[in-house]
Amino acid sequence: MTNDATSMDSLAVAERVRALMSRHGIAKRQQTTELCRILALSFSQGHRKLRGSSPWTLAQIRKVAEAFDEPAAQLVGLPSAENGLADASACDAILCVGAFEWPCIAWIGSPLNAHRRSEFVAYARGSRWRVVRCDGAPPEPDACEVVKIEIHPQRAELTRPVVAVVDSDVAAAEALGDYLEQNGFTAVVLASPQALDIAMRVQTVDAIVTDWLFGEDTAAAAIQAIRRSAKPDTPVLLLTGELLTGKASETEISEVIRRFNVACYEKPARLAILVADLSKRLGRA
Repeated sequence: MTNDATSMDSLAVAERVRALMSRHGIAKRQQTTELCRILALSFSQGHRKLRGSSPWTLAQIRKVAEAFDEPAAQLVGLPSAENGLADASACDAILCVGAFEWPCIAWIGSPLNAHRRSEFVAYARGSRWRVVRCDGAPPEPDACEVVKIEIHPQRAELTRPVVAVVDSDVAAAEALGDYLEQNGFTAVVLASPQALDIAMRVQTVDAIVTDWLFGEDTAAAAIQAIRRSAKPDTPVLLLTGELLTGKASETEISEVIRRFNVACYEKPARLAILVADLSKRLGRA
């Protein structure tokens, strides 16, 4: 009986998941992609999981462990041979002490009987387990032994603006996305203006950093569509590395800047300056 909303110690779990993948031959640059495949996450969500900035649920931990045929206990820092834990199951529960209740993770063992007692016991109530201290007979006939209890204080997670990074050079986009994540943003890496159009229909995008050239096409039509969308004031930062080569038209870019109020940076962009500009446009400066 579990509730997937309960999170484990995100950073510690992320470190163990990365180590597990490395042991199984998953290269560092491929680990986010592999995690996204296992858990059906977007690249941005998977990246945050592996950085420890997004909470893990018990169901996700079990799914990753099963994918590599390893015990889930090691991902939450528990040796499988620890007293009683080998035969216990980690479940989301409510720890009840007097009038107070806290979400917890309880390792629940075998049912109790008249000859077997436990300091803490768990019993089912609806879809959840309730854990109480037991001085005498168990409060319910179907009460089970509780081997271990963990309480993880709830941490308020700051709202992180979502920035779409649009570039057909995926490696460059991921590098920029990593920098944005390190500076308090959630990055969504996209390979084309068409992918950006789809993303903006299904999720909130607070700002856009886009390359100018996509094969024979430019980002001009996509920027115009943004200005005609339900969020016409979305900040747009334009990147280009082709002005000196002549592949990018200075005249066309200048026109887009004038008409659609976008900023333009030449590649390789100075990321600290780009982030400062982005923060100011989002009111975070």
